[in-house]
Amino acid sequence: MNNPLYLNGRFPAVNFQELDEVPGVRTVAVHLTPAVAKRLLERNVHNRKISEKVILKYIAEIKAGEWRLTPGGIGFDDQGALVDGQHRLHAIVRSNQTVPLLVTLGLPCTSQEKVDRQRRRSLFDAFFVSGIATQRQEVEIATCLTRRMLRSDSGVVPSDALVKQTLDCHLEHIRRVIALMKGDNKSRRGLSQASFLAAAVLYHEIAPEKCAEFLLGIRTGEMLTQDHPAMRLRKLLLGETSLTSMPRGGANQSYIFRRSIFAMQAHLEGRNIAGLREQDDFNAPRGTRRPQLKLMTAAA
Repeated sequence: MNNPLYLNGRFPAVNFQELDEVPGVRTVAVHLTPAVAKRLLERNVHNRKISEKVILKYIAEIKAGEWRLTPGGIGFDDQGALVDGQHRLHAIVRSNQTVPLLVTLGLPCTSQEKVDRQRRRSLFDAFFVSGIATQRQEVEIATCLTRRMLRSDSGVVPSDALVKQTLDCHLEHIRRVIALMKGDNKSRRGLSQASFLAAAVLYHEIAPEKCAEFLLGIRTGEMLTQDHPAMRLRKLLLGETSLTSMPRGGANQSYIFRRSIFAMQAHLEGRNIAGLREQDDFNAPRGTRRPQLKLMTAAA
């Protein structure tokens, strides 16, 4: 049946023509050009303040070829004013690329009150539905690795496309590190921080057996001297080290990541440490490969 309002396939058939239509409202899928998007923004006369972060994320998706046609598009009320989609329009204009988009016309003016007021899908939700990730921690670690790749300490959320690329690049080692930290299945607050686990992923790429040994020490604390790198880091992660200058937010992730790298580097070299310092990356010993994060940085 060649009818766009008739749903068939492997599910029971549904014919939407049997239902009463909402008069005056229409949705059409178009390839929206930057020129038309710019004209449509002239109708953005009553909206919330734009978020530069959101616009940049959309631009990154467009330029990475990750833009998809979804039920979320742009909408106009019955007076022709834009009620939803200003960030998408700004991204199309600034990326200077044509993209597929749903456009809804004739919405009631009051519909703007309900735009984006319900629960939105997280990045994990999106990756889980598409089969890219199986658990939330995988996405959290990949996001932290992407921030390190961008050298971002401000907590800025990287684009979905970059996180997806990072997840694909590191997924095998991410899953191995998560499995190694489960151990006796006892959850210990502090030892599941994404910034620490992100550093462990890079360590695992260099020396899997040494990393497994280090993570066992982090998890149990058994048979470790006080100046052992795993013990020093374990105390920091569990909050047993008194630090008055501990940063917060995105800066805290960077703080934990860099100290984790320092402790893991010391363990890799077989030396004890008197305290934790910051280190941005591993110095892989001769004959071992560097973490893939360096390759991604160069590619990006």
